[in-house]
Amino acid sequence: MKKKIWIGLGIVVVLLLGGFGARALFFSPEEVAEEGLEDPYGIEYFTVPSMEQIFVNGTVNPEQSQEFRKEEGLGTIGELKVENGAAIEEGTLLYTYENTEVATQINDLENQVARMETQRSNAVYKRDLAIQNWNKMPEEERTQTLEEVKIDTSTSDLDAEITELYNNIESLKEQRYKDIVAPFSGKVYIPEDKNAETPILKLISDRFYVVGTVNEKDVGKLAPDQIADIKVISNNHAVTGKVTFIDHNPTEDTGDGMGSYGGQETTMSNYPVKLSLDSLEGIRNGYHVQAIVSSGESTVNVPTIAIHQEDDQAYVLVNDFGTVVRRVVQLGEAEGENTIVTSGLEAEDQIIVSSKVDIEEGQLLSESSEQEFVDPIDSEE
Repeated sequence: MKKKIWIGLGIVVVLLLGGFGARALFFSPEEVAEEGLEDPYGIEYFTVPSMEQIFVNGTVNPEQSQEFRKEEGLGTIGELKVENGAAIEEGTLLYTYENTEVATQINDLENQVARMETQRSNAVYKRDLAIQNWNKMPEEERTQTLEEVKIDTSTSDLDAEITELYNNIESLKEQRYKDIVAPFSGKVYIPEDKNAETPILKLISDRFYVVGTVNEKDVGKLAPDQIADIKVISNNHAVTGKVTFIDHNPTEDTGDGMGSYGGQETTMSNYPVKLSLDSLEGIRNGYHVQAIVSSGESTVNVPTIAIHQEDDQAYVLVNDFGTVVRRVVQLGEAEGENTIVTSGLEAEDQIIVSSKVDIEEGQLLSESSEQEFVDPIDSEE
């Protein structure tokens, strides 16, 4: 009897050892070890429901931009009246041209006027002297009347010539200088290298917009005034904006993928689109951006506890492929324990609702961390 018991125990041990051996054959040590690990963060997530979204890739452009180049016919340029990087208002004097040919003409006329003024002074002196002599002369010796003396010594013709010269000088003075002023408010950029190809300066307005493209599959879903969530590709800075213009004609360049998500290549035609920017903070001329426009229902009920405030800005923390990132959001009304988010989120965003330990923006989350997803429908209830 005892022998049978020992034989049975031996079989059980062999089976157990065989089981562990077989498990080691099919699973890596890391996978076996991970089963014994627990989520060190204890994160509870809310997943943004799927929604139809349109992706627009583009760049930030100034609303107005103008290069100022030398115009030979206007003459010589004087010193610049503005500095590089200066923010100026519309109508600010930038620089002044001087027409040297006109300046020479003015100088010649002024010399001519000076000579004629001398002649006039001499003529006036002779007239006054003639009148004095006429007054001293005995009446019987006078051969002319006083009026005849004045006519003979009149300076009226000389005066007319001098007046005409002065008018010509004033007219030329208006042509001598040409002021170049800022046609709009903006910032001045003066090139460091000076050559025949570079402009004198460039003025870029202080207002910007996004010009991008959308593919033919999605262009029909866009409409003016739709809200767009715009993200700077280089630094993930996010702002909101609106669709302002949709071109009905495709771009000449097709197949570059600019109308598809993630820059994937496509053979579809692309259509130009313009977007306004609600804020210029963190925005620079030339930044590449991706805008997301949600068609249909674009609001999401998010647990209020997941929404954070910093100054006047609302945001949520999202697990973006293992990294905690901030999503700036626009809020609507509160509904019970939830708050409506009108923009700022992407479909399938994993919003961090709560955690056992503090979670910060930029933090890397362990890949072994188990994610407990909150059903959007249950959260709304």
